[in-house]
Amino acid sequence: MVFIIGAVSVVLLIIVIWRSWALIENYTSGDPAGATQRVVVEQPSMNDTTARRFSDPGICLNILKGTTYSSDELLGTNKLSLLVSRAIPNQRLVRAFGIDNGFTTFDPEKRAEFLSEARERLTEVTGYGWKGIVSTAEDVTEKYVEKISRGKGERDLECMVQIISLKVIFENFLGFDALRLGDGSMLDVARGINKQWIASKSGDHSDKLSISQIQSVFQRLKIHTKDPQDTPLNILLPVYETLWRVVLHCLIEVLFRPSSDREWREILKAFLRKPDKQQFEQHGPGVDSVSVQFLVNEALRLYPPTRRIYRQMHMSTITEPELIAADIEACHRLPEIWGDDSHQYHPGRWNSVNRQMRKAFMPFGGPPYQCPASASFGPMMIGVLVAVIASELSPTVWRLSYGEERSVSRVLNDEMELGSGRSEKTSWFLLRESRDMGSHQSHSDD
Repeated sequence: MVFIIGAVSVVLLIIVIWRSWALIENYTSGDPAGATQRVVVEQPSMNDTTARRFSDPGICLNILKGTTYSSDELLGTNKLSLLVSRAIPNQRLVRAFGIDNGFTTFDPEKRAEFLSEARERLTEVTGYGWKGIVSTAEDVTEKYVEKISRGKGERDLECMVQIISLKVIFENFLGFDALRLGDGSMLDVARGINKQWIASKSGDHSDKLSISQIQSVFQRLKIHTKDPQDTPLNILLPVYETLWRVVLHCLIEVLFRPSSDREWREILKAFLRKPDKQQFEQHGPGVDSVSVQFLVNEALRLYPPTRRIYRQMHMSTITEPELIAADIEACHRLPEIWGDDSHQYHPGRWNSVNRQMRKAFMPFGGPPYQCPASASFGPMMIGVLVAVIASELSPTVWRLSYGEERSVSRVLNDEMELGSGRSEKTSWFLLRESRDMGSHQSHSDD
């Protein structure tokens, strides 16, 4: 009897342990021989505090390659292939959004297929030139600013950027007429994505209300999302997440900082008149002038689309797998590389960029899984959206206030650092000089 009870206890213990582990099969290890790899790894918690972070550029690049996180050879090598190392932390996105794309798959063929389709889509979007994209962005932005000028619509600059970004993406990537898409629907999608993303990093993995908001919008637009491989979120998520936060912060730096240079706005206007790669890289007339590319690069440096990139690693000399993070944001702000003003927006630094800085600049990840939009499309699209929105928000007409509530009106100064996290509570509100400033003056004098 004692033997039977003991045996049952052992079986139950094995079941408990087995259920707490995820079995991940990857049939191509990535080595030259293509050897079969079968690895058992613990599903990591995506709470940021559980990951080991590294900001050294060389170590960050090795983490992105999925090889190691140390220069110490005694640590051994990662037993997991790069595909597995990247897919495991991203399973939270599968649970949260029901997607199956190149960022989440364990199948190398599926990843290659997704990458090929993404490149084809980018080629299609830009195939007719950038003027069409500029025209769409201008129409959407003009209509939105006209609306808020009449005292209607959401004046939260973050919401404005999200809505405009989504409308441009929906038209150019999903084939919708941007002007026929409702602001409320786009805001539901934006807020739903943000809440789901935050929930995916917690133990809940999903916010039911936010995912229902996204799904209801898609249902109204007759978009089917049930098949993980066909859901538009496979493309929408990476494109949208690459763009909107960088656009928001670049706008604030270029348009509303007291120290912002008028020349920056002039080169943005010139870029809208001739939206191509040559003009994107064209400098202004001054001796130490910058280009739209420099404005965007500096925004990507300070506010990278993905602040930290995760890999699950199981080093050959360590018993347990570990969640490792390449801290891109910290790497982009290292004073020993970027100077004493590394925490400040200073596009002129790109006039004297050196090899060390280029190595440390990785806003779109690094090889071999670098974002296909990194070479041209991503930076150009950010430049287009910043230029279009800036052209409609003249700093002589509009001012930016910040606070946790709409009633709080404080002016942005040069010393204030802009928060880049999703859970930042600060909101940025647009105030129209002639109509709004007087009503807010008494509060700002408190």
